[in-house]
Amino acid sequence: MKNPFARMPLGWRIFVATSITVTILFAAAGWGLQQYAISVADDNVRAEIQASIQAYEAVWKARTEVLSKTSALMAGMSDVRSAFSTRDPKTIRDSAQELWSRVSDSSAIFLVLDAEGHLISSLGKDSNDLPVSAIPLRQAEWQFPRQLAGYIRNNDKLFYVVLTPVYVQTSTDPILLDVLCAGLRIDRLVASQLKQLGPRSDFAFLGHDAIFASTLDNATARLLSQTAFSPQMPGAERFRQKGFIVSQQPLKDILGQPVAELCIVRSYANELQSLSRLRRSLGLAWILTVAIALLVSSYATTQLLRPIKLLDRAAAEVASGNYLYRVPVKGSNELSRLATTFNQMCQSIEQAQDDLIRHEQIHTIGRLGSSLVHDLRNPLAAIYGGAELLVDGQLPPEHTRRIAANIHRACERVQELLRDLVNVSRGQGQDLDFYCLREMVEAAVESVDSEGTQVRLSIEIDETLEVFGERTRIERVFTNLLSNAVEAMPGGGEISIQSCQTETGINVFVEDTGPGIPPDMHMDVFRPFVTGKRSGLGLGLALSRQTMMDTGGRLISMTPRRGSGACFCVYFAKTRSTKPSLV
Repeated sequence: MKNPFARMPLGWRIFVATSITVTILFAAAGWGLQQYAISVADDNVRAEIQASIQAYEAVWKARTEVLSKTSALMAGMSDVRSAFSTRDPKTIRDSAQELWSRVSDSSAIFLVLDAEGHLISSLGKDSNDLPVSAIPLRQAEWQFPRQLAGYIRNNDKLFYVVLTPVYVQTSTDPILLDVLCAGLRIDRLVASQLKQLGPRSDFAFLGHDAIFASTLDNATARLLSQTAFSPQMPGAERFRQKGFIVSQQPLKDILGQPVAELCIVRSYANELQSLSRLRRSLGLAWILTVAIALLVSSYATTQLLRPIKLLDRAAAEVASGNYLYRVPVKGSNELSRLATTFNQMCQSIEQAQDDLIRHEQIHTIGRLGSSLVHDLRNPLAAIYGGAELLVDGQLPPEHTRRIAANIHRACERVQELLRDLVNVSRGQGQDLDFYCLREMVEAAVESVDSEGTQVRLSIEIDETLEVFGERTRIERVFTNLLSNAVEAMPGGGEISIQSCQTETGINVFVEDTGPGIPPDMHMDVFRPFVTGKRSGLGLGLALSRQTMMDTGGRLISMTPRRGSGACFCVYFAKTRSTKPSLV
């Protein structure tokens, strides 16, 4: 799978990478800051819960100590003992009422019970709500004469009571006369007083199936009551999801058994609002930070890519062949050093190009010289042989004229070669045109010295075929092929030249009946200086192949169709300007 970033421009890749990096870093920092804010808020809420608990304990301890000390004081007074010793309910009621009205809270409950647990007197506005049957006097009398305190539940009402026994000392054992029961009704007023001590907390006195007092609304109090005595109930999880934290304090009776719970509730509403504001602030800060980071990244990327774009343009100039182009160098950083290195590379390439041009010029001169030497050998040999025959003896006129004609053609050939060399040295070439293929082959046959040999030549080429190229160079191709064939058959043989026209061009086959070319040497024969003759430079076939390549054709060595000898195929490709053949 291809990387989608690979097709992006470098500037966009840096831009996107910067955006993603800033977003990830800011998200990580925002998440950490949010977790820290949540942790701080949670610690603050729990600290407030703990402070509310401590306030409740301090206030509740002060109020219960008043009840305890007042009851103990009354039980220890001689007047009270004397009154209680009469066993007269009216005397006991009057004495208790007089003392209780002086020292007690007006909202408190005060009951006087006899040793059997029967009510003698009751004081306080809520005293009727606390029946004697709800006081476990019989279960607690074994703990007397110690003063007992705890919570008592009567249906949907909850009381805090202090039981103080009143004894009369005899000569044998103390005798229990009465029991003083002082208490407080746990109602909404008590819960409201506690809330005043912890304004950000709510208080609820709950039982298994009752709400005794609460500063919460009814729906929340009912949901909270489902969690009382059982934090694993489904209501507990729903209550936590509403954003509350609850601290539960068990409320025990005078026997030490839990009868109710005090739930101190603290809402996370303010903290959640603060957290929401923090998130909005973080979102706004993220947008501003990303925007500023992108602007800075865009400016930095532009400054960074400017020298790279200059290098890219310089590379394009060098690729197009302009080695004189130089990159401006500013500063001393890594890109400046790269630009300096690039300029040095361009200078080296320019120097190497000049050296290569000089080398090619020298090589071209060498190739021209080698080609000229190779091509001059045949006409010079004809001139030398004819001149030697004319010098050695008296020849018949006809023979003399034939030798003179050969010398004349050889001289014309030398002149043509020299003229070609002058044109090449002046940067001029022979004009390209369409030439009759058969005429060029016949001219090559006439320039080959086959007299004195038993070599027979046959030409089977349509006189209407024309090829496009340089006539002189094409004639030299056929001259080289025919000369090699004649030299390969000193004892005689046959050379056939045939043409075959195809849809893409014209094939000319030059085939002889000589010893042939080994199959593994078919390609090597076109390499310079490779020859199978004792005398020769081995350049004929190499130069002939280069000539055909320059004209858009090719020269290849093939397996002879007759089974022996050598066979070469000269291919002329058709061009847009190729003339149609005449039929």
